[in-house]
Amino acid sequence: KTSTILLQNKSDKNSIMIRNSLIAIIATLMILSGNAFLTPNNPTSVGRHSKIMEKSASKTFALPSAMYAKKPVDDLTSIESRDMTKAEMLDLNAQNEEIMNMELAAMTGFSLVISIPILYLVWVAFFSE
Repeated sequence: KTSTILLQNKSDKNSIMIRNSLIAIIATLMILSGNAFLTPNNPTSVGRHSKIMEKSASKTFALPSAMYAKKPVDDLTSIESRDMTKAEMLDLNAQNEEIMNMELAAMTGFSLVISIPILYLVWVAFFSE
């Protein structure tokens, strides 16, 4: 009797494992087959059969004259550029160093605040009775 019960338990476990594996495979295939998180390149490519719809959509081509047309030149005269003096560079470096030190202090404080609950749980786990 015990051997038949053990065989039944084993076969039940195998069937459960097979069922769970099939569910996992089906779920994975469903997730991988979707394109919900993709941005379509054109409005006709939305949907399950986007390749077919793209091929059947009307095709528009740019004229060669538009492709090789001379592009307008940007007016950059309003931008003033010059080299910084040594005093200006030292001043900018001092400002950047001050900002980086403030950011470092803020990140350290934030990480300490985040770690307080973890430290409390460790304390409770090791030092409570």
